[in-house]
Amino acid sequence: MKKMIWMGLFCLSWSFIANAEISSAATPLPVKYTYQVLAERGHNTRLFTQGLVLDQGTFYETSGLYGRSMLVSYPETEPLGKWIRKATRFNQQKALAPRYFAEGLTLFDNKLYLLTWQEGTVFVYDRADFTLLKQMTYSGEGWGLAHTDDALIRSDGSHRLYFHAPEDFAITKTIHVLEQGRPVQKLNELEFINGFIWANVWHEDRLVQIDADNGTVVGSLDLSALVARVDVASSESVLNGIAYDATQDALWITGKNWPSMYKIKLIISE
Repeated sequence: MKKMIWMGLFCLSWSFIANAEISSAATPLPVKYTYQVLAERGHNTRLFTQGLVLDQGTFYETSGLYGRSMLVSYPETEPLGKWIRKATRFNQQKALAPRYFAEGLTLFDNKLYLLTWQEGTVFVYDRADFTLLKQMTYSGEGWGLAHTDDALIRSDGSHRLYFHAPEDFAITKTIHVLEQGRPVQKLNELEFINGFIWANVWHEDRLVQIDADNGTVVGSLDLSALVARVDVASSESVLNGIAYDATQDALWITGKNWPSMYKIKLIISE
């Protein structure tokens, strides 16, 4: 009897493995992207970049760390030389209370939504003058933030993405991000572009393009060569920051405490 049970479990295990392999093989390989650098500009090295947004010629950015977290805005077209010669002059700047660690940021319905890391709080600011409009609570960690036409999307450093209602931050949907059947952990900064979610993978020097309906990774962009161009002193000065330039269908890319930002055009590898 024990032998029959063991044989049954053995067959079930091999059946599961075979089905998983078939499922993985049936999943199309992610598109491999490369890029062309269209422009380079300065970036304030004080900014421990968490979230990055570009809208109507203005960057909005969150900078993390306890006691140093802040929300800032600055113009897209600031001459590069000026940024090198002196510290960035922000259009707006708002410091968070020392107990908060600022994380992801998105601009939705003319309001800036700002996540906190482990404090379970999302702040909502007026984009014009950074007046605090309200704050909401949630469970778990906050890493990256983006939005669709009707929902906010949050990462928490795992392979899961959470869709939230903008009015009360209630979770409306959760997707699991898989690349060839394997979970993609450490999803960080997010940007929603033309129906797809783009995400930084923390400490991997790459972006992944995600199907917003089912979490499948459909594209991958290796930015290790770009990262190698950046002179940084800390191992935590990692790639983090994606802002979409709709006028040129391009991405602005930067990182934590980076001295530069790069505008890149994506190209599908042959």
